[in-house]
Amino acid sequence: MARIVRRRRRGVRSVGCMIVRASETHLRDGVEDEFVERLVELVSSFPSRYPGMLRHEVLVDDGDARRVQYVSVWADEVALEDYAGPEWRTSPVTFPDEERFLTCPLELRHFVSVDIERV
Repeated sequence: MARIVRRRRRGVRSVGCMIVRASETHLRDGVEDEFVERLVELVSSFPSRYPGMLRHEVLVDDGDARRVQYVSVWADEVALEDYAGPEWRTSPVTFPDEERFLTCPLELRHFVSVDIERV
């Protein structure tokens, strides 16, 4: 049976629990291509700069190109904190002048991986 790992207490760092971090933004009309191009340029070197990053991708909503997600997968909380800082659960990582593209602040969510065993 799969086991869901609950959120850890503050101050306790988890090792060995893969974390998926999703930052979603809603863009102003007409800036979609510029934003995605800039985001890709800024994050392309992240896997070599942050050893605990397992993979990452930029997702553009198929039905509304103004909705964009940056999704990154981390080996554990230690790796994620090395990237995003001690307030990684609540503080998104942004780039300079990002707010000019956005209609509202970034929405930040974290998910833990649940192993699926095949019988």
